[in-house]
Amino acid sequence: MTAAHVPAIHRISRILATMRAPDSPLRTMLSAALDGPPAVPEPIDLSLVSTTAVARRVQDGTFQRVRPGVYLSSAEPPSDSGYVDRLLAEVRGVNERASGRFWFSHATAALLHGGWLYDVPELVHVTHTFHPHVARDDEPRLRRHHTTLPERDRAEVGGIPVTSIERTLVDCARSLQPTSAVVAADSLFRLGADPAIVSRIMSESTGKRGIVQARRTLEVCDPRSGSPGESASRVVAVDDGLPRPECQIEVATVDGTFFVDFGWEDVRLAVEFDGAVKYSGGEYGDPDRVRYLEAVRQRALEAAGWIVIRVRWEELADPLALGLRIRREYERARYRRRARDGRVLMAV
Repeated sequence: MTAAHVPAIHRISRILATMRAPDSPLRTMLSAALDGPPAVPEPIDLSLVSTTAVARRVQDGTFQRVRPGVYLSSAEPPSDSGYVDRLLAEVRGVNERASGRFWFSHATAALLHGGWLYDVPELVHVTHTFHPHVARDDEPRLRRHHTTLPERDRAEVGGIPVTSIERTLVDCARSLQPTSAVVAADSLFRLGADPAIVSRIMSESTGKRGIVQARRTLEVCDPRSGSPGESASRVVAVDDGLPRPECQIEVATVDGTFFVDFGWEDVRLAVEFDGAVKYSGGEYGDPDRVRYLEAVRQRALEAAGWIVIRVRWEELADPLALGLRIRREYERARYRRRARDGRVLMAV
C-alpha cells in the first residue's frame, strides 16, 4: 500500500528534476533569493580580559552577554532583521554552554541551513537523543526535544551541530503553523533536501504528532516558489478551497515571455507577489525603472488574456480577505474562459 505522502514526493521530485535540467529557464531559481546559511557570531575570547574589564564593556554596550561566560561583540553591524540577529546570538550562547550533546533543530535548524522563515521563532530548538532532565523554566528561551536521531539525520553547518536538511524539513512540516511550514519546506527543497530521504523520514514518523499536517505541507509545497511571500500567498489560495496552483507559469506575450509567480493556466489567472524589497533600490535597480517594467509586464500579460492579481505583504495579515479576493478573481477568470469557449453569453 502506497504511503499517503508518496504522491506529493513524486510531484516534488519531478519539479526539482525540471528545475535542474541544463536547459531549464528555472535552473537559476535553485539559488536565487536564497542567501545561504547566516553567520553565527563568534564568542569573545575572555582569556586575556579581566572580569572588571568585561563588566565595564557590558555596561558601556561594547559586549553583549548571551549566556553565563559567553559574550559577543556589539560592534558587529546588525542585519536587516533584529529578530534574526537575536536568535543567532542565542544559538551561539546555547552552542557554547548548553549541557549534553544536541543538534539545533526545527525552525532554528531551518534558519541555520539558510532556509526561509515566515515567522522568526522566539525560542531556540535543540534535539537530544536522551532525556536531558532540565526543567523548562530554567531555560525559558530554549526548547529541548528528546527523540531518536540516526546518523543520517545529523549534520553540521559552519561548525554548528544541526539536524540534516531533510530531517529539518519534516520537523518543520510537523511542528510549525501551516503557512510557516510550507514556506520552510519550499526553501529547504530548493536548498537541496532530497525528496527520497524526506519520504523515508515521513514513513518513519507515521503516527507521530503533526504527521497529518506534514503530509498536507508536502501536498502544497512547491520548490519553484520565488519568495516567502509567494509561498504564503499560495497557501492562502489553497486554504480558500481553490485548486493547487502552478508556480512559474511561462506566458508568451507580444513583449516577450514572462514567468508569473503562480496561478491557474486553464483560466489564465496569475498571482504576482510584490515584495517591498524589489523597490528598495541597490542591487534591484532604480525603483522607478522597476515599477515601469512591472507595469509593462502586467499590460503584456493582460493583452495575452490573463487576469493579474498583485499581492502585497500587508495583505497577508488578513488571509480571509485575501483568499476571498483571489477566489472572486478565479471565478471571474473561469467565467471568461467559459465565454471564450462559447458556453455562456458574456456581458459587454
